[in-house]
Amino acid sequence: MRRRDKWLLAIAIILIVGVAIRAALPTLIRDRVNEQLQALEDYDGHIEDVDLSLIRGAYRINNIEIVKTGSGQPVPFFSSDRIDFSVEWRSLLRGSLVSEGEFFGPKLNFVQAENEQQSQTGKGVNWTDRFEQLFPFKFNTVRIHDGTVTFTAPGISTRDAIKATRLEAEVSNLTNVVEKDKETFADFRADAQVLDGGSAKVSGSVNPLEDKPTFDVNLQLRNVKLPQVNPWLRQYIKADAEAGDFELYLELAAADGKFKGYAKPILENVNIYSSEEPEENVLKRIWEGLVDFAANVLENDDKEQVAARIPFTGTIDNPKTSILETIVSVLHNAFVGAFARSLEGSISVRAVRENLKDVGEPAAEGEKKSDKKDDKASDKKRSEEPDFGPKRNT
Repeated sequence: MRRRDKWLLAIAIILIVGVAIRAALPTLIRDRVNEQLQALEDYDGHIEDVDLSLIRGAYRINNIEIVKTGSGQPVPFFSSDRIDFSVEWRSLLRGSLVSEGEFFGPKLNFVQAENEQQSQTGKGVNWTDRFEQLFPFKFNTVRIHDGTVTFTAPGISTRDAIKATRLEAEVSNLTNVVEKDKETFADFRADAQVLDGGSAKVSGSVNPLEDKPTFDVNLQLRNVKLPQVNPWLRQYIKADAEAGDFELYLELAAADGKFKGYAKPILENVNIYSSEEPEENVLKRIWEGLVDFAANVLENDDKEQVAARIPFTGTIDNPKTSILETIVSVLHNAFVGAFARSLEGSISVRAVRENLKDVGEPAAEGEKKSDKKDDKASDKKRSEEPDFGPKRNT
C-alpha cells in the first residue's frame, strides 16, 4: 500500500471513530447523569435525553425530574423542561475557565408536612455540589427562565399553595471572575408574579466563598390581594378576608455568623368580617369581628393602612425578633403616620459588622478592614434604590 493511501486510511479510521464516539456520547452522558441523580440521599431523579454541542463546549439536558422518595407527595420536588450547560466564553477571554447554566421552565415544589418523611424541602442534600457534578467546571453564572416555585404547609392543599410564576432570575460572578472590589461580589436578582396578580422582586449580593454566610438581600412583595390567601388565613388565624391589599418590604444582611434586618408589612383596605354574608358558625363570626376590629383600630386614618416595621437581629443559629419594638412600631403607624413605601437602604454587610455588639462578641480588628469598601457600596445602594411612593417623616 502506498504511503498516501496509508494516510488516507488512517484519517478515515479517525473520522469513523470520532463519529462513533460523538454518536455514543449523549447516551453515555445521559446514563452518567441518571446514575448521579439516582444516588441522591432521600431523593431520586431521572432525565429523558441529552443533546451535545462540542463546538460550543456545551450539552443540554431534556426533561429532568427529581422526587422525594417515600414522601407520597403528588408533585415532584424539582422538574425542568431543559437545562443548558456550557463554557462561559466571555470569562474564558479573561483567562478563566468557568461555566454557565440556564434553566428553562423549571418548577420547584416545597412541601412542609406534618413530619420530616413527608416534607419535601430539599433538606439533606448539598444541591450546589450535585449541580456542579453535572459539568466539569465551576459555575460562574446561573439563569432561570419562566420558572415556578410553590410552597405548601400542613392543612393547605396543593391547589392553594403559595405560588410564584414567570420567574426570571440570574446569579452572576459566583467565582469572582470580574474581581469586584467588594466583600459580597456575586450579584443576584429575581422577578416573579405571585398569587395571581402580585409581584415579587429580590436582589442582592453574596460571597459564596465565605465559610460563614455573608450576604445582603432586598425583597419587595406588592399588590397581593388578601382574599387570595384565605386558605392560609383560615388555617392559621381562623378568619376570612373579604377585601384587603398586602405589601411587604424586607432587608436582610449577614456577616461573621450574625444577621440584621427588618420586615415592613403593609395592609390596606382590610375587611376581615362582612355582615353581608353571615357566617353560620357563631364562634367564627366573633373571631372574624375581633380581627377586623383590631385592623380598623390600628389603621392609619389618612392612608387607610396598617403597617409595622419589624426589626430582627441575632446569630444565624439563634434568630430573634423584638416583640416590644414591633408593638411600638404598629402603634406609631396607627396614630402618627404611614410608613414610606420604599426600602430604606439601611441594612448592609457593613451595618451588620458595626452592630455585632448587639448580637454577639465584637468583631476582631482584622474583620473591620472592609468597612470603607462596604460604606461606599451602601451609599451607592441608597442612591440607586427606586422610590415606590411618597415618603413621610415618622
